[in-house]
Formats: sequence, C-alpha cells, structure tokens
Amino acid sequence: MGALRNKPFIVIDLGSGRYVQTQTGHECYNLVENPTDGRFYGYCPPWGNIDIKKLGANAFDTSIDDVIVIYTTKIRNSNNRVIVAFTDCATVHRQGIIDEELQRTVYKDGDIVHCSYSVESDYLCNLESYPQKFIIEIAKYNSYMFRKQRFFKGTYPTLDSKIINYLEKYLQNVEFLEDELYQDEIQTKEFFDKKIYENSFDNKPQWTETGGRMAVKKNVAYAKQALVDSEFLCGADSSHKTFLTNKGVPYMEGHHLIPCTINNAKDFWDKFGKSIDCVENIVCLCPTCHRRIHFGSKEEKGSIIKILYKKQYSKLQKAGLAITEEELINLYRN
Repeated sequence: MGALRNKPFIVIDLGSGRYVQTQTGHECYNLVENPTDGRFYGYCPPWGNIDIKKLGANAFDTSIDDVIVIYTTKIRNSNNRVIVAFTDCATVHRQGIIDEELQRTVYKDGDIVHCSYSVESDYLCNLESYPQKFIIEIAKYNSYMFRKQRFFKGTYPTLDSKIINYLEKYLQNVEFLEDELYQDEIQTKEFFDKKIYENSFDNKPQWTETGGRMAVKKNVAYAKQALVDSEFLCGADSSHKTFLTNKGVPYMEGHHLIPCTINNAKDFWDKFGKSIDCVENIVCLCPTCHRRIHFGSKEEKGSIIKILYKKQYSKLQKAGLAITEEELINLYRN
C-alpha cells in the first residue's frame, strides 16, 4: 500500500448543492455507473470547475491523471460528513466536458440539458454498505470546509493522514479477501500439461471487478503450474514444512513477485508488451513467508525479496519482465 500517500486528492461533498436539491444538477450522476461504457463520471457545478493546479497540474494541463477522488454526504440531523465512495485512480479535467453519447441529461427550465463531467474513472469503491464508517466532524476543522463542496489535500494535514489510513485499510481488507479466494482456487485446481501455460507472459492482461474496484484477472492455472514447477517447496526457504492437502501435496501458496496490481500490469504491458500474470512471475511460498512478504517490516520484506529475486531472475528475463532488484523492492514500498 502506501502509494495513496503519494497521490493528490480532492474530497467532494454530494447532495448539498442547489443543483442536486432541485434535481437539475449534473452531480446527480456522481456515484452511478454509466451504462454505455461501464465507467464512472463525476459532475461538479458548471460554475465551479475544479482547480487542478491544487492537484499538481501545471498552467498548460487540461487534465491530471492518477488522482484520488473521495465523495462524502451530509449525515442527517448533523453538519458532519461521512465518506461514501472513492476512486484512487481518476482523471480530473480543468473544464467540464459534455459528451452526448453518455446519455446523461437533466431537465432545466423545461429543456433537456446534457450533463458535463469533471472527473472520470474506470471504477468506484462504494462504501455506503461498508460497516467501518469514516466521519468528518466539521467542528474540529472549519465550518466552511465544504463551502464550495470540495477541499484538497493539504488543506487539513491532520485529517489528510486519517483519511488515507482509512482508505488504505479498506483496500488491504479487499486485497486480503481476494487473495484468500485466489489461494483456495489454486489448491483445488487440477494439474494439466505444462505446455498449455508456456509463454503465458504474452497474453494481454484482463480486468475484473472485486470489492467495488477493478483488479487484474489472475489465471489460477498459472499459479498452480508455478507450484508444480517448484515441487511444492517454499521459494524463500525449501526447508519450510507445511501440511498435506487433499491432493496429497504440501500446502503452498502462489505469490506474484512483481505485485499483480492494475498499475503494475498496465505499466509492464505498455513498456514491454508482457503480462505480469504469468508462470515466470509467480513464486511458491509457505504461508508464513507469504505473510512475511506482505506484512513484515521493511527489513523482513527486503530480505525475502532479495532471495526470491535472485532465484527468479532468469525466469523474469525469459518472460521479458525487465526489472532490477531495487525497482522490485520499491514496488513493495509503494
């Protein structure tokens, strides 16, 4: 995780503007997936375009990418707000954009008006049913913090840190549950001819939705083959023992050495035309070492990554996944 701390963010308050109250406003569509393309478009009042300079854009940029956009709503009978949704990889535009093909319209003065958008993203994490709520107690900060229905990172430094911690914990929980399901599927996957999985690095990455966000669609068969190739021995320490599964083999888990995130998958495909969801990028680990590489201290992580990198280096080279040891370690820091 941690990468969220390096990104700019904006917090947008929903349902408090006069455009929403009259049901004529573009903001009415903020949390609704667009049926024409499955993406999300965030709308702000036409009179109040987002100042993207506060997100790190320069004077000539018309938009800025990789922004965290957080949505809040007012709590009934209170001035406080609660976070209801966010995306950690949005594009924010300097000026509102009208795209009639999105078929987003409202009635204004008896006429049908096409809505503009300032924010777009491939996915949105909806937290409305998430049990752990994040409440912004307005009185602790500034009663005018949502005067323009938004505030930016850096406005309230203490609050910034708390918000990022909350979002990171949510994503960690989603990733943990996702990995549990993935490991379960690996154990039940049948063995097949190894030739089926040769050159799996040439297959273009696919995406899937999990926990309200987009993720890389991993092929369980590749992980199973990686375990077979390793003879079910822990790649960090072959002396580590586990129990036997109902398949009669030691229980081991598959781990993508280059973390299989959306950003990493896109980056390696764009740079090299290679997929990181491949046999060559998956290492066999015992449960303890697997948790160590995810949750260990900086020193613990660095130690195991160096061991695995040396063992996996030739396979990564074969797959065309060019990465140095230092670059790999940095991916775990982010």
